[in-house]
Amino acid sequence: MRGSAFLALVLAITAPLSVARAMEDAPGTADHPMVPRFEGAAIIGHEAVSFDAFDLPLGPAVRGPGDAWVPETVRPVEGRRTRLIYVAPPDASPLEIVRNYQQALGAEGFETLWQCGGSACGPGGGSFLVSYVLYPLDRKLSTLGRLTEHAFSLPRDPRYAALARETAEGTVVVSVFAAVEGFDHHPETREHPLVLVDVVESAPMDDRMVFVDAEAMAGDLDEEGRVALYGIHFAFDRDEVQPESDPTLAEIAALLAGDPALTLYVVGHTDMTGGHAYNMDLSRRRAAAVVAALTGRFGVAPDRLVPAGVGPLAPVARNDTEAGRALNRRVELVRR
Repeated sequence: MRGSAFLALVLAITAPLSVARAMEDAPGTADHPMVPRFEGAAIIGHEAVSFDAFDLPLGPAVRGPGDAWVPETVRPVEGRRTRLIYVAPPDASPLEIVRNYQQALGAEGFETLWQCGGSACGPGGGSFLVSYVLYPLDRKLSTLGRLTEHAFSLPRDPRYAALARETAEGTVVVSVFAAVEGFDHHPETREHPLVLVDVVESAPMDDRMVFVDAEAMAGDLDEEGRVALYGIHFAFDRDEVQPESDPTLAEIAALLAGDPALTLYVVGHTDMTGGHAYNMDLSRRRAAAVVAALTGRFGVAPDRLVPAGVGPLAPVARNDTEAGRALNRRVELVRR
């Protein structure tokens, strides 16, 4: 970032305030280099993930599949994700905070894709957008223990903006949500505005999964009765098999061609992101899509494959880290 532009960004997002910072930053945390903080704010939550999926809300919270609350419109993005939670001085309003972010980031080429305030953000006076979409129970941080976990427990006067900028390296999206904390259990945050900032920098994922050929598949099936495959890829949150899956699909077809008596269950697995019913359905649809690809394009007889989905019910790793979630998202072949 150019020196003069960075100085202008800092000046744009800061303003003289009548009170000092309520507390110090949580140990080991830092601002995202593209997004300076609001003047007087302190970090109480921080998470950085090298590669993650994020649904950028571009509409209010509405009822979705399985009665889950989801954004009416989203922009799915994947890449390096940084999440920060700040506590701001009590004399700053959520509107002032979000407008400062928009002004500062706008000066750096970011475009506001969608913004809302109050009930325009969804039910609960707009609080559902943070409580069920942006900061639900299964995605809460624990940087400062319960102080961080309880953030946005009783949000008032919510304001939100979604921004994006195209760069030579890819797209950068920023989500900013601010609301006054009405939960009185923690004096450090009571009646202070809290600010949730998510930054996602799109980039290709490092391919860390080992390619499994037909011989290796046969070995795992003989020894364990199952083989986990990470080379079958789907469109984000959908059941469309991506073209880069073809090498693995070709090896499955070769496996079956080499053992005419072999029949298999094709089992879809998900992580625990999202609702249970939705994940169960998604895993079934993905398994069926794999079977359809094998029978339709690779010449496998339909009676040799049975699709099934178990959603998040058979994890091979914890779901509270991206590395664990990546291991849990897989397709398995199980000997029948």
